[in-house]
Amino acid sequence: MFKVLSISLLLCCSLPFQGQTPNIILENPLNSEKSTLNSQHKFIMEQSRTYVNNKVIKIEWIEKFYSNVKDSLESAKYESSNFEKAYSEELKISKDALESVTALKKELINVNVEKEFEKENISLFGSFTSKSFYKTVVWIIIISLLTFLLFFLFKFQISNKITKGAKEKLKEFELELNETRNKSRIKEQELMRKLQDEINKNS
Repeated sequence: MFKVLSISLLLCCSLPFQGQTPNIILENPLNSEKSTLNSQHKFIMEQSRTYVNNKVIKIEWIEKFYSNVKDSLESAKYESSNFEKAYSEELKISKDALESVTALKKELINVNVEKEFEKENISLFGSFTSKSFYKTVVWIIIISLLTFLLFFLFKFQISNKITKGAKEKLKEFELELNETRNKSRIKEQELMRKLQDEINKNS
C-alpha cells in the first residue's frame, strides 16, 4: 500500500515537469526568401533527429529544400542567360565601335596621305607633278629665257654696232660723193671758162 502511494506521488510530481517544454519558436529558414541554401541546410541538420548515426529528416523539409535549390538554380540560370545576353550585346556594341574606329582611322590615314600627296605635288595641265620636278622645269624655263634674252641682247648690240658703222660709212660716202660732185662741178666750170675763152679768141 505504501509502495503504491509512493509511486502515485512520484508520477504526480513528474507530470508537471514533463508537460512544461521551453516556449522557444525558431524561425524556419526554409520558408524565408532571404535565407541562403547554407542556412537552410544548417537548419535541417540541426533540427533533424539522429537515429543510429543517421538523420531523420522531415519529408516536407526535404521537398522544400529541393524546391528552394531548384528555384535557386533556375534563378542562377536566368541571371546567367541575362548576363550572357547583356555580354553579347556589349560585345556587339564593342565590335561595332571598334569597326567604326578602324574605319575612321583608315579614313584619317587616307586624308593624311592625300594631304601629304597634295603637299608634295602640284597640279599641272590636269595631272599631278612633284614639286621638285615642277621647280626644276620652272628654273630650266627661266634659265632658257634668260639665255635667249642675253643672246638677243648680244645680237642686238652687234647689229646696232653694224648699223651704226653702216650709217657712218654711208655718211662718209655721201660726203665723198658731195666732194666729188663739187670737184666735178668746179672742173666743169673751169672747162666751160676755158672753152669760152677759146671761143672768144677765135672770134
